[in-house]
Amino acid sequence: MKNKFPLFIVLFFTAILLSAAQQQEKRFLIKNIEINNKFQNFGTTYFGKNKIIYSSQNKNDSYLQLYLGTITKNGEITNSKKLKGANSKFHESNVVFSKNQKKVYFSRSIQGKKNTVKTSKDKNATIGIFVADVMASGQWKNAIPLPFNNENYDVGHPTLSKDGTKMYFTSNMPGTLGETDIFVITINSDGTFSDPKNMGPKVNSEHKEMFPYIDDNDVLFFSSNRPDESYGGLDVYAVKKYENGDISDRLHLEPPINSIADDFNYIFNDSAKNGYFSSNRETGKGSDDIYFFNETRPLVFDCYQEISGEVIDAQSKKPIPYAIVTLKDANGIDIEKITTEKDGKFLFNQAVCEAGYELLGQKKYYEENLKQFITSSKHEGQTLITIPLADGFIIKKRNKKMLDIDLINFDFDKSNIRPDAANQLDRVINTMERYPNMIIDMGSHSDSRGRDLYNLILSNKRAKSVIKYIVDKGISSDRISGKGYGEKILLNGCKNGAKCTEKEHELNRRSEFVITRM
Repeated sequence: MKNKFPLFIVLFFTAILLSAAQQQEKRFLIKNIEINNKFQNFGTTYFGKNKIIYSSQNKNDSYLQLYLGTITKNGEITNSKKLKGANSKFHESNVVFSKNQKKVYFSRSIQGKKNTVKTSKDKNATIGIFVADVMASGQWKNAIPLPFNNENYDVGHPTLSKDGTKMYFTSNMPGTLGETDIFVITINSDGTFSDPKNMGPKVNSEHKEMFPYIDDNDVLFFSSNRPDESYGGLDVYAVKKYENGDISDRLHLEPPINSIADDFNYIFNDSAKNGYFSSNRETGKGSDDIYFFNETRPLVFDCYQEISGEVIDAQSKKPIPYAIVTLKDANGIDIEKITTEKDGKFLFNQAVCEAGYELLGQKKYYEENLKQFITSSKHEGQTLITIPLADGFIIKKRNKKMLDIDLINFDFDKSNIRPDAANQLDRVINTMERYPNMIIDMGSHSDSRGRDLYNLILSNKRAKSVIKYIVDKGISSDRISGKGYGEKILLNGCKNGAKCTEKEHELNRRSEFVITRM
């Protein structure tokens, strides 16, 4: 897979590509690992937690053979040895194990008569996928070809979904859109296989698509040489497969994963956020080299979902109709504003998956509430958010829960309800209607100026006037009671004979609506 370009041209274009990628923090940090040599090394596959299998040549092998090595903490491969019982005298590469690691699927040259490599009509060696049993000793036994192998076309590069029910592979079989395509089959519970299905134009093109790898999150990585997008040679791409069968648009991985050479065989450990890929870039050691990488930022696909929920009263848990809900991005910038229906519910469409958002709930007489959250990763799913609003009219003062009522003014020496006082009392009525179990004990208080008995009688008249107004508006009389206290309960030292300012006297001249039950 070698691209023969003069070194100065390679370095020139590589510098341009890297300069563009460096405009933001690099998504990938890569290194050429020490195990590479002047021969071919590629096709890594994880085996358990800290083992890896790959294909390699050496001076004694003209064909690719499988090797097993140990992964170190810094991504190097050590203690590498030829995999016993797995290799034939011809090519082997691109291994994948079943979930229980008792079966292995791998690419191998199809053998013809007299122990020779079978060739297709164009005289190229034909590759097929084989399956073998993995013994407790690690030996592979009973290798057999899969039923859709054919001497007239290639089938190779197998990879399995997390649950082991889907196999993705490369082939140029009939039905291919380009030179080689990615196909998928279902592995049935009885070990049989469905017919191969082309992955379609979201993955395949009229060019080469090869080396599929699907991770535990149903992200399918593959390489393609489509010239309209490629940096050069084979480049690594990714698509997201969703539960409803949809496939996202292609993501073209940026340098340094991709270069003007062939870049392929990308595998990824999602929990560790690192992996391996292979490349024949000029700065490598051999024909194909294995590179280790760390991912610093996750890939983001065209995944959308709805944000829905309801606005409720924090106390009663009942829905709040006609509340204002504002959707904001993670920076607090408004995106959309809607009003809830009678049932308090709201719905925002086309939110991006795995993104940060804010929801601001607002309603008159309530305290606003800002909810911050991250949407889920499920395409065309819903992120459900409940926004509880605390009644801004209910406060706690002097260890009592009461209504936050403004000063109720009366004309001098009078107890009739003035229009400005009626506005405040209507708020009390509104709150009591929203909380049908609420019971209020109302107290009318005066300052110390004037005779004590006079203040007590007048405040009691005013308390009765307030209660009558509320009951006349439809609130049951057994839900509100009260009386006047005159100057008996002062909030400061402004008692008879004390010198106090008007503001200090005003603090004592008040109407209190204490909540005795919600």
